[in-house]
Amino acid sequence: MVEIVIHKWLLVSGHQSLGEPSLEWPIRLKIVKGIAKGLEYLYRDMPSLIAPHGNLKSSNVLLSESFEPLLTDYGLVPVINQELAQDIMVIYKSPEYLQQGRITKKTDVWCLGILILEILTGKFPANFLQKGKGSEVSLASWVDSVVPEEWTNAVFDQEMGATKNSEGEMGKLLKIALNCCEADVDKRWDLKEAVVKILEVKPRDDDQENLLISYDSDAELISST
Repeated sequence: MVEIVIHKWLLVSGHQSLGEPSLEWPIRLKIVKGIAKGLEYLYRDMPSLIAPHGNLKSSNVLLSESFEPLLTDYGLVPVINQELAQDIMVIYKSPEYLQQGRITKKTDVWCLGILILEILTGKFPANFLQKGKGSEVSLASWVDSVVPEEWTNAVFDQEMGATKNSEGEMGKLLKIALNCCEADVDKRWDLKEAVVKILEVKPRDDDQENLLISYDSDAELISST
């Protein structure tokens, strides 16, 4: 049963006081991996589309009770009015469209990177676009401006519950997101490389057993703990 979209979940703080689990690091990592695999599936299923999703953002990702993500509102680029699309679809906020008026196979990857940054920071991309001009100020450029030594205190959402055992893996995922957000399309990772890197990121070791028992019903994973 699908309960809520990521966007609304991130808007609410203090989930535990409401009797709900907060989105700690292992859960957010599970969500990111599910999103990446879902996007990879769309690329295989709709290879003829330049941007098979085209509107990947937190309000278009539903979460099940076990925090399995479900992508929605995809494949609309060929059928939606172009003028309307430019106002509402995320791909039209990408650097390549704002600067060159084009989208590519890697534009969905940029959207994925922005979404990962939103999940890790708890900050919304639109807030940065409203303050800046064009693509000069963005969530990605803000994160990139902070030195890595400051990421734990200045960048990561404090509700993730970072520990010394998890900061390294969280940093890996943040760097992956920044590579996905590379403004130069030629230097930006393609989706295949991004998915491989994302799936290599691990939850903190001391949380692995609890994560598998509490949030994953997959028999193979449970039997391996």
